[in-house]
Amino acid sequence: MTIPALRSWTPGQGQFTFTPTSRILIASGDMPKLKSVADLLASELGSRFGRKVQVAGNGNNPRPGDVVLQIQGNAADIGGQGYKLTVNNSITITATTPDGAFNGTRTVLQSLKNGTTVSAGTATDWPTYPERGVMIDLGRMYFTLDWLKARVRDMASLKLNTLALHLSDDEGWRVESNLGLQSAQYLTKNEISALVDYAAQYHITVIPEVDMPAHLGALLQKYPQYRLVDKDGNVSPTKIDFTIPAARQLLKQVVAEYLPLFPGKYWHLGLDEYLSNSQFNNYPQLLNYAKTTVGPNATAKDSIIAFGNEMNAFIRDAGKTGRAWNDNVGPGTTIELDKNIVIQYWTDSDSEDFFGPNGPFTPQTLLSKGYEIVNDSLLPTYAYPTGGQTPQIHPNYLYDSWSVDQFYGYLYFEQNGQYVKVAPTKTVPVGAPGVRGSMLNVWNSGGTWTQDEAAADIYPRMRTMAQKTWNSPQPAANYTDFLTIINQVGSPND
Repeated sequence: MTIPALRSWTPGQGQFTFTPTSRILIASGDMPKLKSVADLLASELGSRFGRKVQVAGNGNNPRPGDVVLQIQGNAADIGGQGYKLTVNNSITITATTPDGAFNGTRTVLQSLKNGTTVSAGTATDWPTYPERGVMIDLGRMYFTLDWLKARVRDMASLKLNTLALHLSDDEGWRVESNLGLQSAQYLTKNEISALVDYAAQYHITVIPEVDMPAHLGALLQKYPQYRLVDKDGNVSPTKIDFTIPAARQLLKQVVAEYLPLFPGKYWHLGLDEYLSNSQFNNYPQLLNYAKTTVGPNATAKDSIIAFGNEMNAFIRDAGKTGRAWNDNVGPGTTIELDKNIVIQYWTDSDSEDFFGPNGPFTPQTLLSKGYEIVNDSLLPTYAYPTGGQTPQIHPNYLYDSWSVDQFYGYLYFEQNGQYVKVAPTKTVPVGAPGVRGSMLNVWNSGGTWTQDEAAADIYPRMRTMAQKTWNSPQPAANYTDFLTIINQVGSPND
């Protein structure tokens, strides 16, 4: 058994046995592309079996017990992240890219988890969705570098390839700052770089998020002059008034400081939970800013879209692709958020106004408009500590009742152990172009838990998310049976 399950497996005759002389071989010409994949596999197998495993370049002449890695451009049916596995007295992993070959090595490692033999056969395996990940809320709770590295190892074993870091929030700023914004517990820049490099070894991309223009309480404690003030003089301690030029410049200064730490493609801007549609008119400066920036027919809500587009232009100049939460991406504006921003859909309701008439665009509408989207629906994909206002999300719900093509968010409640959805589920075709995938979103709001408790809670959820985003045939009829497979497969951290 593997997690995620193989997309196809054809049994053969005999078996593979990992022996004291087994090697990792790389096919002729593929050494530059696959050396790092082979070295990591050799190190992992060596740790598991207590000996040094040799990496060599004569992949065309395997001996029994060897594992061969090779790149073939004519295996287009498996895509860039898929692979083909041939198991006889040796194992051959064939892929079109190093990412695909790496994924194949994860299957080999899981297959050797509880012994030295693998039954003969052939597998063809690939994911439906290119992005499969975990988001960690560091802003509200500090996690150590070692804890994060352990999650990277666990993610990689499950073929999860994206680690999103919510670096700051009202409660904390968890990365070293030239401006002195960091909380008492934080990751140094050297630690962040070490984590990014470590994740890259495991073919995991790290996506940073400095949430704005809301969720900036930690920053605004130091810069209270930029807090958002309404027409009656009420001051928000957590939202920045981006109509002030110096406030926007400060945010760009913050982003510019951290851009070099994250060489990956994406930068998450946030853009969530600023104001509900009905609240924008309480801030005349927002309407004035929109009319000045967008045009005389602009609405107050245009202001946040204009701000998002300005910040997107800033990060794109640095070579990044922007991302944003979805709740302010909807009707009520005369301009649209840039189409090159990936929209992470978490809620089916208007920010802070759950029954507002101008809630977010549906996932299908976003796709039709040309956006790429990620399914971060609150109900199935979220994990919370106990004691918060948001009810615990039962882990079985993710496996038994959800798939990546189903989107629903905040409008639900729990009744007699069952979830009742106030708003209907919104669906798109399975594997629809533009749907990048999903993440397990580990938020630390409301309640409390320790690092060990958080790791234990998300352990089965990560495995379910891996299965759902790979989207191969489910290996068990229900979550209870899937738990048996989870226990059999285990973790590299065991």
